[in-house]
Amino acid sequence: MRGSLGRKLSLVIMLVFGLYLLLASVFVYIIYSQYITLSRTMVSHFERAMIAGELTRDAETIAGEVYELLVGNDRSVSAGNSRVANLASLYQATRERLEWQGGALSEQDAMALDRWQTPFFSSLDRLSDRLRAEQELEAEQLKQMDELFLLLRLVTELEAGAHDLSGPEQRFIGPALAALGYAAAAFSAERPGHLDRLEAYCRARLDELAQLPLTLASATALRARMEQQLPVIFKRRLPLLQHTRATLATARQTRVLAQKLTSATFEYHKRIKISAEQALQQQQSLIQHSITGLLAASVLLLLITLGALFYIRRSVIQRINELSRSMQEHSKGVSVPIPVSGDDEISRMGKTFEFFVNARSRAEQQLALANKELQSMNHSLQRLSEVDELTQVPNRRCFDRHLESEWRRALREQRSLGLIMGDIDYFKRFNDEYGHQQGDECLHLVAQALASQLHREGDMVARYGGEEFIILLPEQDLGQTRHVAGRLLNAVRELNIAHTRSDHERVTLSLGVVAGIPAQQDRIEWFVGKADKALYAAKEQGRNRLCVAPPECEAGCSRPG
Repeated sequence: MRGSLGRKLSLVIMLVFGLYLLLASVFVYIIYSQYITLSRTMVSHFERAMIAGELTRDAETIAGEVYELLVGNDRSVSAGNSRVANLASLYQATRERLEWQGGALSEQDAMALDRWQTPFFSSLDRLSDRLRAEQELEAEQLKQMDELFLLLRLVTELEAGAHDLSGPEQRFIGPALAALGYAAAAFSAERPGHLDRLEAYCRARLDELAQLPLTLASATALRARMEQQLPVIFKRRLPLLQHTRATLATARQTRVLAQKLTSATFEYHKRIKISAEQALQQQQSLIQHSITGLLAASVLLLLITLGALFYIRRSVIQRINELSRSMQEHSKGVSVPIPVSGDDEISRMGKTFEFFVNARSRAEQQLALANKELQSMNHSLQRLSEVDELTQVPNRRCFDRHLESEWRRALREQRSLGLIMGDIDYFKRFNDEYGHQQGDECLHLVAQALASQLHREGDMVARYGGEEFIILLPEQDLGQTRHVAGRLLNAVRELNIAHTRSDHERVTLSLGVVAGIPAQQDRIEWFVGKADKALYAAKEQGRNRLCVAPPECEAGCSRPG
């Protein structure tokens, strides 16, 4: 295809990728050659250096395990000995692997390692024996602590009932608690002198207890038990202190031997590492030459890649971005030029988009015209559905909807609502006398006269049916509503429409007035019914007048009880 952008991009990508494969092949060949040479000359050095490093690490790990065993809270001798034995076996296996990898160790290296290895592992056995004996003594001390806590509980129970005890039993409690306190302090004593003083204080309290003439059997038994158990605590504490010091001395000796062994293995590791570094330096010169060649090839590939990127950016990316920006602006409703230059896929995309934009513009114009016509029709339909065609005032359906809205608002805000229901007097006689056309004209004139007297937003007059009209006055109390009703009567009288068959010889109006604040239990139908009853009363009283609903509506619209 003439002017194919895809073919041009394919050629550029194939060129760059081909050069990349060529340089990668050369690079792999050089690296492989250096790998073979380096592995043949240095494998033994590096492998022995790694194994020597493992040997040093094993020695340090053994020393660490020993101290973890020593300072641990529980000093689990069996588990600790198992870990140390496993690490010692691992150390010996690593040393044997070192000798197998590079031949037997030199006599100097073997002597340096053996000099500290045998004493170190012997000291581990001695330390294990010390820890085991110390653990047995500590277990015995825990039993003594339990016994001490039991004695303390017995004394506390005796103290709780002190008000029922005799004098000697009451004097027993203080020295007993003091003796138990000295015995408890012995568990934390670290010096023999301190331990001796605590024992003397405890002995003095026990002697004081022995002189009391106790009569209570439980107190006598408790004193005997304390004289038996407390001296044992001081007797067993001193051997534990001595054994702990001996254990620490053995641990220090083990630590020194561990440091010596670690130092010997580390020195051997350093000697092997130095020999490996010397072998590595021999390969650095060759690697530098290889790096120089690869760097030159990489620069060449970089220049070619940059040229390809520049071509792609100018021929593809920049044009696509311009087309994308144009599309985004058109999607926002902004008309901007659409790039269509060239003879490739991008230019054809621009031309296609331009075609759709033009088609959309024509469609939007047609849609706008259709919407305008539709709005006009909807407005006309809405007017037909809400306005009485004869009188050109709202019809009953529109009024009912407006009344319901204002009723809810008055109920919510507790505001007064006024309602006037009117009826043209002797309208049937008017139709019979003057004909229906004149009757329709009369209805129209009366409706317009009523509407002309309503000046507030929200006020509404509507044809309620036949010759009946209804007027809604939001936020108007009874006095204000009555005043508006008076204006409505005068407005109809001033029309001065002749009506020979009326008692007043002109068209007049009868009005029923109601107003008040709706209550929660009231209904709209009841409110309208009150106005209708007032209208009926106006008719009964001679027409051409207004009549107000009964007095109970003046303060509100609550239904009478």
